[in-house]
Amino acid sequence: MIARRTFLFGAGGAGLVLAGCDTGTPHDGTRPILDVMASVPEISSFRAAIRRAGLDELLAGSGPFTVLAPSNTAWAAAPAAMREPNAERLKSLIALGRMRTPDLFARREQSIRMMSGTEIRVVGGSADQPRIQVAREGQATGSLASILRGNLLASNGVVQILDAVLLHT
Repeated sequence: MIARRTFLFGAGGAGLVLAGCDTGTPHDGTRPILDVMASVPEISSFRAAIRRAGLDELLAGSGPFTVLAPSNTAWAAAPAAMREPNAERLKSLIALGRMRTPDLFARREQSIRMMSGTEIRVVGGSADQPRIQVAREGQATGSLASILRGNLLASNGVVQILDAVLLHT
C-alpha cells in the first residue's frame, strides 16, 4: 500500500511539474516566424542573412508571410551576390499571405508574387512537395526548387524549407 501511495504521489508531482511547462512545439503556429526559423538549424544561414539585411523587423510584424527558406546546403551553393545582406533580393523569397504546401500546389496555374515583385510558379511535384520555379511574365524561366520540409507554422505565417535558392536565369 505504501508503494502505491508513493507511485501516485510521484505521478501527481510529475503532473504538476509538467503543467507548468510550455508544451507547444516551435512549429505549431504559436510563435513568430523568426522564432520558428531559429528552432530549425538547417536554415540558420538564411536566417542570419535575413537579420543582417534588416528584415527581422518586417518578419516580426503581423503578416501573414510565407518564407521560402533555402536549406544551409542550398544557401551555400547560391551565388555570392545572393548571399549578401540585400533586403530586396531576400524579399524574393518572402510572399505576403500564409501559403501552406497544398495552397501553393493549388495555385500551380497562377503566378505568385513575392515581396520583391519577383513571381514564382508551381511547376510540378505534389500537394505535399510542390516544385517551384521563378517566373517571368507568367512563364517559368528561372531556377527550380522543391520543398524539403513544409508547413512550419508560425503565428504570423509559415516557413517552407527549399532544396535550392530561387533565382532568375
